[in-house]
Amino acid sequence: MKIPIELNPFPDETLSSWLIRNSIASGSDPSSWVSGIWFNFRAWTRDIDRHLPLSKINILSKITSLTQEQIRNMTLEPTIEKISSDYSLNPKKAWLFVIPTGQRSGKKIKGTYFCKDCLKEPHFHLKKHWRFAWNVACPIHKQLLLYKCPKCNEAFTPHLINYQNTQIHKCTYCRYDLRLSTSTPANNEVLNFQEKLNEVAFSQKKILDFPIVETSTKELFYTIRILLSFFRYAAYSEKHKNIFKKFGINHEIAISNYTKGVSFESMSIQDRQQLLLVISRLSEFNLEEIESVFLDENVHQKTLLNQVALNSKTINNLASKLHLTNNRIILHNRNKQILPNSKEEVERLMNDVRKFI
Repeated sequence: MKIPIELNPFPDETLSSWLIRNSIASGSDPSSWVSGIWFNFRAWTRDIDRHLPLSKINILSKITSLTQEQIRNMTLEPTIEKISSDYSLNPKKAWLFVIPTGQRSGKKIKGTYFCKDCLKEPHFHLKKHWRFAWNVACPIHKQLLLYKCPKCNEAFTPHLINYQNTQIHKCTYCRYDLRLSTSTPANNEVLNFQEKLNEVAFSQKKILDFPIVETSTKELFYTIRILLSFFRYAAYSEKHKNIFKKFGINHEIAISNYTKGVSFESMSIQDRQQLLLVISRLSEFNLEEIESVFLDENVHQKTLLNQVALNSKTINNLASKLHLTNNRIILHNRNKQILPNSKEEVERLMNDVRKFI
């Protein structure tokens, strides 16, 4: 049996957004409406925009006009598969560049970003772009995205609306009109860089002009992600603070103290914008120029390679030109083979041990 009212998904819409809109159109609320589809499956305690089990996709496909592929394409999985390699897509682990929703006392506390002026539009929907951490602003209204109510400080949670109050622009906790929120203008340079990355991740454009040794989507995003972590480290380090001036950034990069131990994906949108500005400026340099900057600023191999457990050929190549702490240069081999000790070496070690037996 098909659902009686079905709205068409927008090309850039998330799965959760489509479910919320259909529940409202049916005169219900997201919690009750989804429970009628999946019964005991607690969809709203999960991040169904990242991953929806195949069994649930199959059920949803049978009661709607959408194919299983169309439903899966509303999740973030196809994009993640495009920008990363050897990815298990484990829904219980962090995903590259995906902003975690996070939960506290059963409530989502982050991850669902919105533009206050987009909320004024008659066909507002949540966009997949807004779940990826390189997106910090609305390209239409050129302002930083928001994720919480300015009045009660609670997260934007449209899945908690009820059938009596279906206005998606109202805070589900205090009923404040989120369209009246104060916004911050976005940095135009970051906005342009963000849209270039979106073209690669979400369209058929193969690659953008960025200094990498291998022209591939995965190499691009891995390289950028490692560099983001390095520059976050540099912002806290007195030793490397001058490196930002080499990329034409003369003001201080002030990263919030509370983000010191968190991933780029979990940082505030203001902090992410600052780091993306650095990457945007770096993208105008060639590899030799970047190498020269890193050498001048005495960036060591270990400092660059120990940022994130990702394998970028560009970063490995750059690191191989950098110094160790004792100013020696070695080639980095992330996959160095570990060989067993010789028989003579094992016997010598055992003789040392026998002295204490």
